[in-house]
Amino acid sequence: MKYSFFKTAFASLLLLLMLFTPKTWAQEAQKQMPAIIINGHFFKQGLPIQEIFSIQKGMQHLSDGEKHSALRVLVSADFVIPEAWKKYEIARENVVNADKFEAASHLFDEMEAATHSGDKQLKAPEIGQKLPGTFMLHDIDGGTWTQDSLRGRVTVVNVWYSGCGPCRKEMPELSTWKERFPQVRFLSADFETPEKIRQITEKQGFNWTHLARDNYFTKWVGSEGYPLTLILSADGTLQYMVHGTNETIRKALILQLEKLVSEK
Repeated sequence: MKYSFFKTAFASLLLLLMLFTPKTWAQEAQKQMPAIIINGHFFKQGLPIQEIFSIQKGMQHLSDGEKHSALRVLVSADFVIPEAWKKYEIARENVVNADKFEAASHLFDEMEAATHSGDKQLKAPEIGQKLPGTFMLHDIDGGTWTQDSLRGRVTVVNVWYSGCGPCRKEMPELSTWKERFPQVRFLSADFETPEKIRQITEKQGFNWTHLARDNYFTKWVGSEGYPLTLILSADGTLQYMVHGTNETIRKALILQLEKLVSEK
């Protein structure tokens, strides 16, 4: 009888917890990982592929930072979710890491705006040309940088952002360049805030000088992708510019630096 009483009491307690806690165990069991995200709506697998391809204006692989991913389908802002798709939709409160997927979407939109906006006349210079226009940027330690600041020494500018995995991966290697070429000025440029930049560069041990809220170099990334790396001679003219990163690209950048340093 005593055992039966405690068994009944324990079952009653579990029921009360499930009914009255803010996030019940029953609700937790309903949590699902989204497969597709469209205009802020989360969907499980099953959406008709052909219909998705017919309305998409682009696609983006999103990660929640915990080894989970979803496909974000970019559509026009006025796109209305078809009624037939509603059966595949997951309510936001039932989406695993919904806030993290939304943050990743927001970062992507910020990146798109930063890389595809600005003065259309201010195109990236050709090799042998000086940087066009004027700019005033600030590094994460409060220093101010203009075009005049980049003269007098060979300068490397690495343009990246936090959502670029290859950018983060190459940072430890790039840090060795600063020791290898002490006579060269090394700058990184990112459109994000000093706080976000510091969080990543300290974790990766990236020891360059970091320009924050960059609205000058970033727009030259365009659709060709991150990272973008530029080498400027001591007189401020562009000597080399390349999108992307891999061992071959980095070796080519090193060769260009060795050549410029030896010529000085």
